[in-house]
Amino acid sequence: MNSLRRQLSCWLLPLYCVAAVAAAATTYWTFGRMVDFFMDNQLRVLVDSHAGQTQAPVLRPLTAHNVRKGDLIVQIWDRNDRLLASSWPQLPVTAQQTSGFHDVGSGDDAWRVYTLRTPQHTIQSAQSLRFRHKIIKSQALQAGLPIVLLIPVSAFLLWFGIHWGFKRLQSVVQAAAAQDEHSIGELPLQDVPMEIQPLVLAMNRLLARLRAAFNAQRRFIQDAAHELRTPVTALSLQLENLKRTVGDTPAQAQLAQLESGIARTRRLVKQLLRLARQEGPRKEAAPGRIALYEFLRDLLAEFMPIAEHRCIDLGVSCGNRPSVVADADDLRSLIHNLLDNALRYTPTDGIIDVNVYERDDGVVIEIVDNGPGIAEEHLPRVFDRFFRVLGTDTNGSGLGLAIAQCAAERCGANLRLHNRPDGDGLIAEIRFASSNTATPADRVETSLASHTAQASLSAS
Repeated sequence: MNSLRRQLSCWLLPLYCVAAVAAAATTYWTFGRMVDFFMDNQLRVLVDSHAGQTQAPVLRPLTAHNVRKGDLIVQIWDRNDRLLASSWPQLPVTAQQTSGFHDVGSGDDAWRVYTLRTPQHTIQSAQSLRFRHKIIKSQALQAGLPIVLLIPVSAFLLWFGIHWGFKRLQSVVQAAAAQDEHSIGELPLQDVPMEIQPLVLAMNRLLARLRAAFNAQRRFIQDAAHELRTPVTALSLQLENLKRTVGDTPAQAQLAQLESGIARTRRLVKQLLRLARQEGPRKEAAPGRIALYEFLRDLLAEFMPIAEHRCIDLGVSCGNRPSVVADADDLRSLIHNLLDNALRYTPTDGIIDVNVYERDDGVVIEIVDNGPGIAEEHLPRVFDRFFRVLGTDTNGSGLGLAIAQCAAERCGANLRLHNRPDGDGLIAEIRFASSNTATPADRVETSLASHTAQASLSAS
């Protein structure tokens, strides 16, 4: 992944290193010329001060320590190149044959020498080149050291500057992360850097087109469903009239098939309207605490006539009676669609159990049936709209599980379907995280009441 902070660091930090090396090299060369000029002038002045003397002077003796510190050495020879005087006799440099400056090497040492030859004497001054190089290097390092120290400081300032610049985009990032199909708004432009504003404006135009597309889709579904309700109702009434006039004739079977198709169309229209209402923008109400036992008891009571008609044993088991924090309408829509789906696919004399239990990470609601289940290869697609498993005799529109998934997202729950490991049937698992649960403080064991409720909500 490309990182702007990493790219800037990879460009600027090597640049600082190159600048430090260049500054040190420039300082070394500039200061070297200045030191050479100054020291050479001292050598010349020292030699000139002894040039007018007719007799060999008495020179102040030097030590090796003085020589290492850069003191100037004086040597005087006669016209026959015999050494008359020397301030440091150990200097391994002989009289040069020409006047002027010379660089003389002797073993591991090197010397800068100035020679003046006269008819009577040869006067020569010398200085250690190692001393000069040491001074030049120290001055070059002192000049480059501030730039070297500036590298980590610049790296920190660079990181801090980029971090602060990106922090100003945090409001845009949060606004973009909050976008969904139910609430699409424009991204804020406050405190956005000038270079990023064209990108934010382009995203706002894209979001506007996306919002218009979603609104058009919802209006189409709502309008189509509303327009279909009237003709479907009229067809149902005409069919009832036709059934009374036909009587018990061979056409009765065709009328039964027509009635089944109209019922399926009516169900499809109803689910389309429910899906449009669920996906449409609405005022966000604060979720409330829902006692699951009472909530499920009332909801299962609505399905009892259907369960009794098909001889299906429908029951609820809610041991410690936990509670969850969610929107009641969304939770009702979620469980209603799952129960409706289970009732339609469970065979006659089947069993549907609604189990509620707590775990360390939250509360789980399971709707377990003993129907045919779903093939493993179809499970990833069961929440797609209008998807139906082929080969089943049950009429459906393919919207029930899509509506349940949308309601689960609104409730902050995780919905998952999987086949029963102990035989035929399907398990619809609704999992609420611990942050969405609220267990009553006065929880008591209610096993007897739970068995009583199981018996009262069972139909066989």
